[in-house]
Amino acid sequence: MEIKLFRKGDIAVIVFIVIAAIAFAYFSFSGSKNLQAVITVDGEIIETIDLSSVKERTVITPDTQPKVVIVAESGEIRFESAECEDRLCVNTGSLKKGGDTAVCLPAKTVITVEGSDVDAVVY
Repeated sequence: MEIKLFRKGDIAVIVFIVIAAIAFAYFSFSGSKNLQAVITVDGEIIETIDLSSVKERTVITPDTQPKVVIVAESGEIRFESAECEDRLCVNTGSLKKGGDTAVCLPAKTVITVEGSDVDAVVY
């Protein structure tokens, strides 16, 4: 009596899993993320930036008190500097994924990243 290691059904399942893994890797790592950064000051939208189209360093200085400097670079945006005491907005770091938010409360400035950004947590 001969024992087979794999049956026809086992091979079909293995092939399906490999194809699904390749498709997941392709869609996860392709650079086609449609992310937009929305900058609001005192509840008013002052600028919307398509992060996928930013090729060079772009500096935005909204008319706020205290002064803040916002920098958009390839696929990310951040508060570069702020004249407020705590600088929590600067310590937030770069915003790169959909749903990321940074706020400078003294300047009433909010940066929100919107758009489709699928990762392993999102189904």
